[in-house]
Amino acid sequence: MKIVRDIQDTRGVDEPTVVAIGVFDGVHMGHQAVLKETVARARAQHVKSCVFTFDRHPAQVFAPDKAPFYLSSLDERVRLIGEYGGGVDIIAIARFDHAFSSLTPLEFIEEILYKRLHCQEVLVGADFRFGSKKAGDVSTLQSVGRRYSFETRVLDSVELAGERASSTQIRGLLADGHLNEAVAMLGHTFTVTGLVVEGKKLGRTLGYPTANLQPLEPWHQVPSSGIYACLAHTEHGKVYRAAVSIGSNPTTDSDSSTKIEAYLMDGFDQDLYGQLLTLDFAERLRDEMKFDSLDALIAQIAKDVANVERLVARP
Repeated sequence: MKIVRDIQDTRGVDEPTVVAIGVFDGVHMGHQAVLKETVARARAQHVKSCVFTFDRHPAQVFAPDKAPFYLSSLDERVRLIGEYGGGVDIIAIARFDHAFSSLTPLEFIEEILYKRLHCQEVLVGADFRFGSKKAGDVSTLQSVGRRYSFETRVLDSVELAGERASSTQIRGLLADGHLNEAVAMLGHTFTVTGLVVEGKKLGRTLGYPTANLQPLEPWHQVPSSGIYACLAHTEHGKVYRAAVSIGSNPTTDSDSSTKIEAYLMDGFDQDLYGQLLTLDFAERLRDEMKFDSLDALIAQIAKDVANVERLVARP
């Protein structure tokens, strides 16, 4: 899979393409259907399949205080497209800044789709908008595209259990504690990657030392407060089962800030400070609770660890 990191500052691609356009945050089941259809259309026409996406959500430029949390970073999106995109040939990434957002619909079609991507066909959703002030829509693509010899194909959304698969829907499910429903809509596990930083080191005094995770991106979506069964991936490729707490630690902490703490199992006994750790969320075990004593907290942690051992296969 070829990755074009900055489509504005490169020659683009050198051969005709069928192009899917979108942010593709989370690369969920709806996105995967679009990607696989793009690959199928490209192969039928004996050209390359291409995903055109952005380095950030447009709202981060226009309304950063209202921008949604991400389900996946740009690097994670690239990886997920490679894994679940059905064999996409090219990912072309635009630097979404004020200059890019000021392109008129006609300029976007001519400069990006025609000159840089050599588009023969473009696939979008029915609500697709583009160009300065979102002035372009599907009908714009269809009418102007004919002048540049490409067709526009509008795809229906994907529904699961009567709900439209969307990044917004998945964020809501995660925020409300519905991990299984979110994962079903994603079509793959939900992950959070962060840097291991020093905490209060209370866990080791309780017999359960934890790695305190600081997400790499402050705008990355985090599941709701609670206790989770996870697989923890170290930056050196090792995988361990983990009991993960997300929340304010009401039994031991006086502040209300959200913390992510992972107790790594399977004989883990290393120093992870300053290293990256990725958590794959497998099951939500329970709500966060306040206990009357440290002994009661320790007894519950032991039950949580036993549940992780029961629910998650040892790597």
